[in-house]
Amino acid sequence: MGRFFERASLRLLLRPWSAPLRAGSGGPTWPRERTLVAVKPDGVQRRLVGDVIQRFERRGFRLVGMKMLQVWEGHNVVRTSRAMIGDTDSSEAAPGTIRGDFSTHVSRNVVHASDSVEGAQREIQLWFQSSELLSWADVDHHSAAPV
Repeated sequence: MGRFFERASLRLLLRPWSAPLRAGSGGPTWPRERTLVAVKPDGVQRRLVGDVIQRFERRGFRLVGMKMLQVWEGHNVVRTSRAMIGDTDSSEAAPGTIRGDFSTHVSRNVVHASDSVEGAQREIQLWFQSSELLSWADVDHHSAAPV
């Protein structure tokens, strides 16, 4: 892992809002996919954490874990998050991507994201215990008690 993991950064685990969580839910079924996204120290120092989280939420992913670390999950979340983030080299990152809009240099490119489903699983296990991750299945299939 890079030196950026040694300093303050935010890790995110994502998944889409509309993803069915159990067979028989009446909707399409697809495997639950999660990815690790880390807002690097330069992104934290520049106060871009909210902007990064907002982009993932607008895309329909769910935040399921967060420490001055956190994680997103959803249908094709690994590939989609890589597209949202943009090229590692900020000079090549397209406008409208996180790196295209916020990166200042290849070494200060705001975020890290897993590059594959397998890589995401490995990275998530490095930074989170399963008890630290929210299970949206529990939340989605229960009605709220009246207040």
